[in-house]
Amino acid sequence: MVVVDNGSTDDTAAVVARWTDRLPDLRVVRHEPRGINGARNAGARAANGELLVYCDADDVATTGWLAAMVRASSKADLIGGYLDFTPLNSERVRMARSANPPDRLPIIMGFLPYAVGASMGVRTEVFQALGGFDESYTGGGGDDVEFSIRAQLMGCSVVFAPGAVMRYRLRERLWSLARQQMGYGRADAKLLRDFREHGLRADGTTKALAHWLKLVWRAPAIASPDRGRWVCHFAWRLGRLLGSAEQRVWCP
Repeated sequence: MVVVDNGSTDDTAAVVARWTDRLPDLRVVRHEPRGINGARNAGARAANGELLVYCDADDVATTGWLAAMVRASSKADLIGGYLDFTPLNSERVRMARSANPPDRLPIIMGFLPYAVGASMGVRTEVFQALGGFDESYTGGGGDDVEFSIRAQLMGCSVVFAPGAVMRYRLRERLWSLARQQMGYGRADAKLLRDFREHGLRADGTTKALAHWLKLVWRAPAIASPDRGRWVCHFAWRLGRLLGSAEQRVWCP
Protein backbone atom coordinates (compact mmCIF):
# COMPACT_ATOMS: atom_id res chain seq x y z
CA MET A 1 0.00 0.00 0.00
CA VAL A 2 1.29 3.45 -0.96
CA VAL A 3 0.09 6.64 0.74
CA VAL A 4 1.04 9.82 -1.11
CA ASP A 5 1.49 12.81 1.18
CA ASN A 6 0.90 15.74 -1.15
CA GLY A 7 1.58 18.58 1.25
CA SER A 8 -0.89 17.49 3.94
CA THR A 9 -1.36 19.78 6.94
CA ASP A 10 -2.91 17.19 9.26
CA ASP A 11 -1.31 14.18 10.97
CA THR A 12 -1.36 11.91 7.91
CA ALA A 13 2.23 10.76 8.37
CA ALA A 14 1.66 9.95 12.05
CA VAL A 15 -1.49 7.95 11.28
CA VAL A 16 0.34 5.92 8.64
CA ALA A 17 3.23 5.29 11.03
CA ARG A 18 0.84 3.68 13.53
CA TRP A 19 -0.12 1.07 10.92
CA THR A 20 3.33 0.04 9.72
CA ASP A 21 3.61 -2.87 12.17
CA ARG A 22 0.36 -4.38 10.86
CA LEU A 23 1.02 -3.51 7.20
CA PRO A 24 4.75 -4.05 6.67
CA ASP A 25 4.55 -3.06 2.99
CA LEU A 26 2.88 0.26 3.80
CA ARG A 27 4.88 3.19 2.47
CA VAL A 28 4.56 6.97 2.47
CA VAL A 29 5.64 8.92 -0.60
CA ARG A 30 5.96 12.68 -0.26
CA HIS A 31 5.23 14.58 -3.44
CA GLU A 32 5.48 18.26 -4.31
CA PRO A 33 4.09 20.45 -5.80
CA ARG A 34 0.53 19.95 -4.68
CA GLY A 35 -1.83 18.47 -7.24
CA ILE A 36 -3.92 15.32 -7.32
CA ASN A 37 -2.66 14.00 -10.64
CA GLY A 38 0.99 14.47 -9.81
CA ALA A 39 0.32 12.67 -6.53
CA ARG A 40 -1.44 9.80 -8.30
CA ASN A 41 1.44 9.45 -10.74
CA ALA A 42 3.97 9.50 -7.89
CA GLY A 43 2.05 6.73 -6.15
CA ALA A 44 2.05 4.63 -9.30
CA ARG A 45 5.82 5.01 -9.67
CA ALA A 46 6.29 3.80 -6.10
CA ALA A 47 3.96 0.81 -6.47
CA ASN A 48 5.18 -2.61 -7.63
CA GLY A 49 2.01 -4.62 -8.32
CA GLU A 50 0.27 -5.62 -11.54
CA LEU A 51 -2.87 -3.67 -10.59
CA LEU A 52 -3.11 -0.08 -9.37
CA VAL A 53 -6.16 0.76 -7.25
CA TYR A 54 -6.93 4.35 -6.27
CA CYS A 55 -8.98 5.97 -3.53
CA ASP A 56 -8.99 9.42 -1.91
CA ALA A 57 -7.85 10.26 1.60
CA ASP A 58 -11.19 11.47 2.96
CA ASP A 59 -13.33 8.53 1.81
CA VAL A 60 -13.99 5.14 3.41
CA ALA A 61 -13.62 1.86 1.51
CA THR A 62 -16.23 -0.74 2.41
CA THR A 63 -15.38 -4.33 3.25
CA GLY A 64 -14.86 -6.13 -0.04
CA TRP A 65 -14.00 -3.00 -2.03
CA LEU A 66 -10.47 -4.12 -2.89
CA ALA A 67 -11.50 -7.74 -3.52
CA ALA A 68 -14.19 -6.56 -5.95
CA MET A 69 -11.62 -4.45 -7.80
CA VAL A 70 -9.28 -7.42 -8.11
CA ARG A 71 -12.06 -9.70 -9.39
CA ALA A 72 -13.12 -7.13 -11.99
CA SER A 73 -9.54 -6.77 -13.20
CA SER A 74 -9.78 -10.26 -14.71
CA LYS A 75 -12.39 -8.90 -17.13
CA ALA A 76 -11.07 -5.46 -18.07
CA ASP A 77 -8.10 -3.11 -18.14
CA LEU A 78 -9.82 -0.25 -16.30
CA ILE A 79 -12.29 -0.65 -13.44
CA GLY A 80 -14.66 1.83 -11.84
CA GLY A 81 -16.39 1.26 -8.51
CA TYR A 82 -19.54 2.76 -7.05
CA LEU A 83 -19.53 5.93 -4.94
CA ASP A 84 -22.04 5.80 -2.08
CA PHE A 85 -22.96 9.32 -0.91
CA THR A 86 -25.26 8.23 1.92
CA PRO A 87 -23.16 7.22 4.97
CA LEU A 88 -20.78 10.20 5.24
CA ASN A 89 -22.97 13.12 4.18
CA SER A 90 -26.00 14.97 5.48
CA GLU A 91 -29.24 14.95 3.52
CA ARG A 92 -28.78 18.65 2.79
CA VAL A 93 -25.42 18.03 1.12
CA ARG A 94 -26.62 14.93 -0.74
CA MET A 95 -29.51 16.89 -2.22
CA ALA A 96 -27.08 19.39 -3.72
CA ARG A 97 -25.12 16.80 -5.72
CA SER A 98 -26.40 14.42 -8.35
CA ALA A 99 -25.37 10.88 -7.47
CA ASN A 100 -23.63 8.58 -9.93
CA PRO A 101 -25.79 5.75 -11.31
CA PRO A 102 -25.78 2.66 -9.05
CA ASP A 103 -25.75 0.12 -11.88
CA ARG A 104 -23.23 1.44 -14.40
CA LEU A 105 -20.37 3.85 -14.93
CA PRO A 106 -21.19 7.51 -15.61
CA ILE A 107 -20.92 8.66 -19.23
CA ILE A 108 -19.34 11.95 -20.30
CA MET A 109 -21.53 14.00 -22.67
CA GLY A 110 -23.10 10.86 -24.12
CA PHE A 111 -19.68 9.80 -25.44
CA LEU A 112 -17.86 7.18 -23.36
CA PRO A 113 -18.08 5.79 -19.81
CA TYR A 114 -15.44 6.67 -17.28
CA ALA A 115 -14.10 5.39 -13.97
CA VAL A 116 -14.12 7.96 -11.17
CA GLY A 117 -10.66 8.47 -9.69
CA ALA A 118 -11.91 8.10 -6.12
CA SER A 119 -12.68 4.43 -6.80
CA MET A 120 -10.62 3.29 -9.76
CA GLY A 121 -8.48 0.31 -10.71
CA VAL A 122 -6.17 0.02 -13.71
CA ARG A 123 -3.63 -2.53 -14.87
CA THR A 124 -0.12 -1.23 -14.28
CA GLU A 125 0.95 -1.95 -17.85
CA VAL A 126 -2.00 0.07 -19.15
CA PHE A 127 -1.21 2.95 -16.79
CA GLN A 128 2.37 3.00 -18.02
CA ALA A 129 1.34 2.81 -21.68
CA LEU A 130 -0.91 5.83 -21.15
CA GLY A 131 1.82 7.78 -19.38
CA GLY A 132 -0.28 8.17 -16.25
CA PHE A 133 -2.73 10.95 -15.46
CA ASP A 134 -2.51 14.17 -17.45
CA GLU A 135 -1.13 16.72 -14.99
CA SER A 136 -2.33 19.63 -17.12
CA TYR A 137 -5.80 18.99 -15.66
CA THR A 138 -5.38 21.18 -12.60
CA GLY A 139 -8.80 22.78 -12.18
CA GLY A 140 -10.30 20.15 -9.92
CA GLY A 141 -12.02 17.87 -12.37
CA GLY A 142 -11.91 16.00 -15.65
CA ASP A 143 -8.66 14.15 -14.95
CA ASP A 144 -10.24 10.74 -14.42
CA VAL A 145 -12.52 11.29 -17.42
CA GLU A 146 -9.55 12.21 -19.60
CA PHE A 147 -7.64 9.14 -18.42
CA SER A 148 -10.61 6.86 -19.11
CA ILE A 149 -11.18 8.28 -22.59
CA ARG A 150 -7.53 7.87 -23.57
CA ALA A 151 -7.58 4.29 -22.31
CA GLN A 152 -10.62 3.42 -24.41
CA LEU A 153 -9.29 5.18 -27.50
CA MET A 154 -6.16 3.04 -27.09
CA GLY A 155 -8.37 -0.06 -27.21
CA CYS A 156 -8.58 -0.81 -23.49
CA SER A 157 -11.70 -2.26 -21.92
CA VAL A 158 -13.52 -0.64 -19.01
CA VAL A 159 -15.95 -2.27 -16.61
CA PHE A 160 -18.16 -1.29 -13.68
CA ALA A 161 -17.57 -3.16 -10.41
CA PRO A 162 -20.77 -2.76 -8.36
CA GLY A 163 -19.26 -4.57 -5.38
CA ALA A 164 -16.42 -2.04 -5.13
CA VAL A 165 -18.34 0.43 -2.98
CA MET A 166 -16.57 3.53 -1.73
CA ARG A 167 -18.23 5.72 0.89
CA TYR A 168 -17.64 9.10 -0.67
CA ARG A 169 -17.38 12.31 1.33
CA LEU A 170 -18.91 15.38 -0.28
CA ARG A 171 -17.90 18.92 0.57
CA GLU A 172 -19.96 20.19 3.48
CA ARG A 173 -20.20 23.88 2.62
CA LEU A 174 -22.40 24.92 -0.29
CA TRP A 175 -19.85 27.46 -1.55
CA SER A 176 -17.17 24.76 -1.64
CA LEU A 177 -19.52 22.42 -3.50
CA ALA A 178 -20.32 25.17 -6.00
CA ARG A 179 -16.63 25.89 -6.62
CA GLN A 180 -16.08 22.18 -7.25
CA GLN A 181 -18.95 22.10 -9.73
CA MET A 182 -17.55 25.16 -11.48
CA GLY A 183 -14.25 23.31 -11.81
CA TYR A 184 -16.08 20.35 -13.35
CA GLY A 185 -17.71 22.68 -15.86
CA ARG A 186 -14.39 24.24 -16.82
CA ALA A 187 -12.94 20.75 -17.19
CA ASP A 188 -15.77 19.83 -19.59
CA ALA A 189 -14.54 22.53 -21.95
CA LYS A 190 -10.97 21.24 -21.76
CA LEU A 191 -12.18 17.71 -22.44
CA LEU A 192 -14.12 18.98 -25.45
CA ARG A 193 -11.01 20.69 -26.78
CA ASP A 194 -8.92 17.56 -26.32
CA PHE A 195 -11.38 14.99 -27.70
CA ARG A 196 -13.78 16.69 -30.10
CA GLU A 197 -11.88 15.22 -33.04
CA HIS A 198 -12.66 11.79 -31.60
CA GLY A 199 -16.39 12.45 -31.38
CA LEU A 200 -16.97 14.18 -28.03
CA ARG A 201 -19.79 16.71 -28.37
CA ALA A 202 -21.33 19.24 -25.99
CA ASP A 203 -24.94 20.43 -25.94
CA GLY A 204 -25.95 22.64 -28.83
CA THR A 205 -26.67 26.32 -28.23
CA THR A 206 -30.45 25.87 -28.33
CA LYS A 207 -30.44 23.10 -25.74
CA ALA A 208 -28.00 24.98 -23.52
CA LEU A 209 -30.14 28.12 -23.73
CA ALA A 210 -33.16 26.10 -22.64
CA HIS A 211 -31.22 24.91 -19.58
CA TRP A 212 -30.22 28.49 -18.72
CA LEU A 213 -33.81 29.71 -19.07
CA LYS A 214 -34.97 26.91 -16.79
CA LEU A 215 -32.35 27.92 -14.21
CA VAL A 216 -33.46 31.56 -14.33
CA TRP A 217 -37.12 30.58 -14.10
CA ARG A 218 -36.43 28.49 -10.99
CA ALA A 219 -34.27 31.17 -9.31
CA PRO A 220 -37.08 32.61 -7.13
CA ALA A 221 -37.42 29.20 -5.47
CA ILE A 222 -33.79 28.86 -4.40
CA ALA A 223 -34.75 29.32 -0.75
CA SER A 224 -36.45 25.93 -1.01
CA PRO A 225 -34.79 22.57 -0.22
CA ASP A 226 -33.62 22.55 -3.86
CA ARG A 227 -31.39 25.58 -3.27
CA GLY A 228 -28.17 23.57 -3.09
CA ARG A 229 -28.87 21.67 -6.30
CA TRP A 230 -29.77 24.92 -8.08
CA VAL A 231 -26.56 26.64 -6.96
CA CYS A 232 -24.41 23.66 -8.00
CA HIS A 233 -26.10 23.39 -11.40
CA PHE A 234 -25.68 27.13 -11.95
CA ALA A 235 -21.99 26.92 -10.98
CA TRP A 236 -21.43 23.99 -13.35
CA ARG A 237 -23.05 25.83 -16.26
CA LEU A 238 -21.07 28.97 -15.45
CA GLY A 239 -17.88 26.91 -15.33
CA ARG A 240 -18.60 25.62 -18.82
CA LEU A 241 -18.88 29.18 -20.13
CA LEU A 242 -15.65 30.21 -18.41
CA GLY A 243 -13.94 27.09 -19.72
CA SER A 244 -15.18 27.84 -23.23
CA ALA A 245 -13.39 31.19 -23.12
CA GLU A 246 -10.22 29.64 -21.66
CA GLN A 247 -10.05 26.75 -24.13
CA ARG A 248 -11.46 28.61 -27.15
CA VAL A 249 -14.23 26.09 -27.72
CA TRP A 250 -18.01 26.32 -27.38
CA CYS A 251 -19.15 24.20 -24.45
CA PRO A 252 -22.33 25.92 -23.20
